[in-house]
Amino acid sequence: MHFSSAAMKQILILILLLLSLVFAACKKDELKLLPDATQTGANTMGAIVNGKAWVADGGTGFNPPDPVEGGYHGTYSYDATRNNVLIRAYKKDKTGFQFYLRNVSQPGEYPLNTTTNLFGGELSQPQNYGAYYIPGKLYMTTSRYTGKVIITRADTVNKIAAGIFAFKAVHGKDTVAVTNGRFDVSNF
Repeated sequence: MHFSSAAMKQILILILLLLSLVFAACKKDELKLLPDATQTGANTMGAIVNGKAWVADGGTGFNPPDPVEGGYHGTYSYDATRNNVLIRAYKKDKTGFQFYLRNVSQPGEYPLNTTTNLFGGELSQPQNYGAYYIPGKLYMTTSRYTGKVIITRADTVNKIAAGIFAFKAVHGKDTVAVTNGRFDVSNF
């Protein structure tokens, strides 16, 4: 059986269309696994990591089995306002997220676009960063691998921070893409 080049193009287009529909359906299914985007201090977090749903479910955090810890935080000497937000989220598979945002006094967009060394002197005065980790690898946002957090609730009185996020981060030559992220935390 021979197909003309026009017929082959139509078959190829049909296959690509079907594959894109399957991909879109899979992505939609992954999105359904994420927690709702709330603003009540529910201590939830979830995101799509390299196309797969990631939802905090507990693990080895500072207060196990709390899946999400964080909120308004001001333990660094330069922080007179105490309006910095630190969020940590964990899964039982030992993967997790960490965010640090400076001076979050109102809803808005906060860029993740500077290089921060969590293990060096910068930790005493970190810049905004996003991190995703798996056992043996810490993926960090940098000035080249960036992202953003959009704070939808910045309640400094009740100590609730909620929002959405997306970023690309790097570990050596490996990268990770995080999309459709959402969190809702109250102080730890």
